Amino acid sequence: MTSLKNELVGTWKLLSYIEVPIGGDDSLFPMGKNPYGLLMYSPDGFMSVQISREERLPYKSNDKLQASEEEMLSSLHGYIAFSGKFKVDNSSAIVTYMIKSSLFPNWKNKVQRRKIDFEGDILYLKSTEPILSNGLHVNSYMTWQRTDRVIDEFFEERIRKELSLQP
Repeated sequence: MTSLKNELVGTWKLLSYIEVPIGGDDSLFPMGKNPYGLLMYSPDGFMSVQISREERLPYKSNDKLQASEEEMLSSLHGYIAFSGKFKVDNSSAIVTYMIKSSLFPNWKNKVQRRKIDFEGDILYLKSTEPILSNGLHVNSYMTWQRTDRVIDEFFEERIRKELSLQP
């Protein structure tokens, strides 16, 4: 029998991220309807996730530490990132994250759990406990596609353009 950990190991590209309020309100798209994200699980039990809103404001300065308040808010509100260790419970199909680093400092040294489901190269993750998001308690639903063997065409095209501009 294959373990769920072995099925998770690799790199996953975000297809959708939806939050459903516990109170039954309409679903929310906190990173917009076309977010970009990568989720990585390593064989040695580490994980990392990065999710960004497509339409974040670029900084007028090329200095990452020199931004206007509006630029910083757009950057912060349009990004989710954390990393740490992960463990998988095969019997309950739950992955547990022990977060060691997070853009949101309140998640540092905290635990989060996700229910796991697969359909081919698609991974579905659902939060097992509600989180607070924009004043509402919500459950998150994320859909990921395995990308280990697929080249990200957007990234590849952008790199080719940048390389062709250099002398």
